[in-house]
Amino acid sequence: MKRFLNKKALIAACALALLCGAAFAQTDAERLEAEKSAKSHEFSADDRDLRLLPQTEFSQAIKEYVFGAWTDKCGHALEKVYVVPKAGLRAGFDIQAAGELMRSISKMQGMLYYSRSDKDWGVLYSSAYRIQDAQSDAAIAEDTTGSADAKTVYAFMDDHTFGKAKYKITYKQTQKQLVMFMENISPLCYGPLKAVQPGGFKICASVIDDGENFLVYTCDYAEFKIISALKRRLYNSFEARLEAICLWFVKNAR
Repeated sequence: MKRFLNKKALIAACALALLCGAAFAQTDAERLEAEKSAKSHEFSADDRDLRLLPQTEFSQAIKEYVFGAWTDKCGHALEKVYVVPKAGLRAGFDIQAAGELMRSISKMQGMLYYSRSDKDWGVLYSSAYRIQDAQSDAAIAEDTTGSADAKTVYAFMDDHTFGKAKYKITYKQTQKQLVMFMENISPLCYGPLKAVQPGGFKICASVIDDGENFLVYTCDYAEFKIISALKRRLYNSFEARLEAICLWFVKNAR
């Protein structure tokens, strides 16, 4: 009987492995397809020009929010833009739907990302939910009705790289564009190290209706000073987030 149970367990494990392999293979294909139409620009202290930012009424706000307080502690700064054809999304998906999606913090739980350091897929946020404010820990109900414009929410996220942290998220929205601004309001820890202080990580995701396509523009800025052996892993982790947001957006817009 024991041998039979072990055999059943082995068969189940193999089946699960095949399913997981198929899921990741599909994600690999989606990632490679998305990267075909993506452009990236890495910033430096001597190169802070936003080359990929689409010109809209929120362009200056994005620049000032993410990169307005650049210091010599900058460890990562990057912008990426993806072209997402509407033909591949569900019928009727528009900026209002994008606003509802971007305010659905709980849907970020389980978001996949590709680790450039490990050359493998992982779950970026094992837990994600809305909280009342910076002092809260308990999950509260989400409200995604109406326009996201001028809305502010707080979120708790258990991050694969940085563990448990809280964020302040604000939004801007018009009929043709949705912008999400995100900033850590608690430290981001890398093991026992406080790698990023509160306010040291800022990220923006902007969805623009461009007719037949959506432009998904993402950028981030992170301040950290850490030994060089770990710096590349942190850099890769921050870059992976920008890619993960676009893949997550497309997955949930289908």
